[in-house]
Amino acid sequence: MKNSKRNCAFKTTGILALFLILMMICLPFSGCLGNSDNSSDKETITITDAFGRTVEVPDNPEKIAVSGSGSMRYFVYLNVVDRVTAVDYQDNSSNLMPKDKRPYALAHPEIKEKPLLGTSKGIVDAEKLLAANPDVLFYSATSSNDIAAADQIQAKTGVPVVLFFSGNYITEKEEIDETLLMLGKILHKEQRAKEIIGFFENTTADLENRIKNIPASDKTVFVGGVAYNGPHGLNGTNPIYMPFEILKADNVAAGVPLSGPSTGYALVSKEIILEWDPDIIFVDVETATAAGGGAFFELKNDPSYKSLTAAKTGEIYAVNPHTSMGVNHETALANCYYVGKILYPEQFADVDPAEKADEIYIFIVGAPVFDQIQKNADGLSYAKVDLTQI
Repeated sequence: MKNSKRNCAFKTTGILALFLILMMICLPFSGCLGNSDNSSDKETITITDAFGRTVEVPDNPEKIAVSGSGSMRYFVYLNVVDRVTAVDYQDNSSNLMPKDKRPYALAHPEIKEKPLLGTSKGIVDAEKLLAANPDVLFYSATSSNDIAAADQIQAKTGVPVVLFFSGNYITEKEEIDETLLMLGKILHKEQRAKEIIGFFENTTADLENRIKNIPASDKTVFVGGVAYNGPHGLNGTNPIYMPFEILKADNVAAGVPLSGPSTGYALVSKEIILEWDPDIIFVDVETATAAGGGAFFELKNDPSYKSLTAAKTGEIYAVNPHTSMGVNHETALANCYYVGKILYPEQFADVDPAEKADEIYIFIVGAPVFDQIQKNADGLSYAKVDLTQI
């Protein structure tokens, strides 16, 4: 009986010893026990995001998720599309856009096939985020109102969330540049971020130098049909329209309070447009997707608008949409050359606006997409508008 007990104790001790040996062997190897994710072994850096949040993130993350309206734009700029494991609803194929005019999306159609993060703009489903298994979530924001959402997502999933700024280059250049540099630091794309910033600055300098020593155009201008949370009619305008600001054009809508500060949008009345009676009207081609045909239809058929000087003289021109799910900074820059050619033909005599647009698109988004935008704009891009043909 005593021998039996000793044998039993010996067996128990032996099993325990074997188990401890196996534990010692397995522990050094990630994946032998527990979670196989070795993300905790990655080097991290602590950054301050665009809205002052301190976030610890993996240094040079290999897998990223991106959320928010037009949020993939900067990641195309920085050439890191291949790292993206999930995108916002608006960048996924679930969001049907048969006449898409976003340069970044046209240059990289593979974005639409990435898994989506939620069922609408800016929505992040925790399960979908975890299924994508990113090292970090980049979340596009325009104000501090998004801080609470970012904190909640991070607390719920354990995925670091970095807020980055989305705005316009006229009033928010500093914030945009800082955001690009922050993203560049995290993604080890600082040189590319500096190149993007330098390209915008050098191109702006070229535009300014062309009109530096000549009198400003004495013609008043107006841009209508500007998109903001969807297409609008002629009364959708932009008081800080980038081409007008850079080229010192006399924008009749300058000073109107902004409805969308992060994009530069304002809604004005028909009566004020008639009162302003601009000499030249530029129309954002996105207006054609509005119910009833938007600004083009209005200019052709509305008796009041027919009385406008620009309608009588035929001084109506179509420009590509600078706003489509956030500001397309590269299109805003390209539009400057077309507007410049209309206002200052001698100073822009050497410019083919379509070729210049593609020069900009190739550098910023990596592909010449002007023809695709023009096709999706029914051929109206950078054209004088014949209302009888609308």
